[in-house]
Amino acid sequence: MKILYLYYDIMNLYGESGNIRMVERMFREAGQDVEVDGKTVTDKHIDFEKYDFIYCGAGSENSRDVVLRHLSFFKDSLKKAFESSTVMLFTGNSYEMLGREIALGDSKTEGLGLFDFTVREQRKDRYSGDVTFRSKLFEGELIGYINKCSKVEGIKNPLFEIEQVVGTVETGSEGIHERNFFGTQIIGPILVKNPDFANYIVNLVLSRI
Repeated sequence: MKILYLYYDIMNLYGESGNIRMVERMFREAGQDVEVDGKTVTDKHIDFEKYDFIYCGAGSENSRDVVLRHLSFFKDSLKKAFESSTVMLFTGNSYEMLGREIALGDSKTEGLGLFDFTVREQRKDRYSGDVTFRSKLFEGELIGYINKCSKVEGIKNPLFEIEQVVGTVETGSEGIHERNFFGTQIIGPILVKNPDFANYIVNLVLSRI
């Protein structure tokens, strides 16, 4: 079992490494030998296709932009892994990198183009709050937290439906689910707070081994 933990040092703003520790423990309890391979901006080669599970957590907007520039060197490999249905989870603002573009005022930064959505960002106000939400993938209510300064437009297959909010976040569809890619702005860490989601991810990975 090989896990790729992307940008473990600068995309861990909200303790997102807890998601990796959670799935690593669950894989070991399922009888798997687990190897976690951390990659960051100093790495000159990343082969996404050799991993069973790929994860990237949340970072500041500046960190996300640095990561986007680095990740662009390996986008062909990332796309091949996605097309072969490798299980991936990107939380916080990390999945914003995979769309068509990130727009900040009149400035536009090209995304990796894995998906066709657009990110509209502003640096004045933040949308934050505790949320409860559900997924069509499994039963039960889930909980988490969102803290962002962007809105994602053009998602065709959302991952979650936010039902209740304490804060300034909008209710409605959230995140993205395409093939075995899962992207969400919800942090927490999300897998630690939601064992049903963690079980779904782990079982999906195990089914492909």
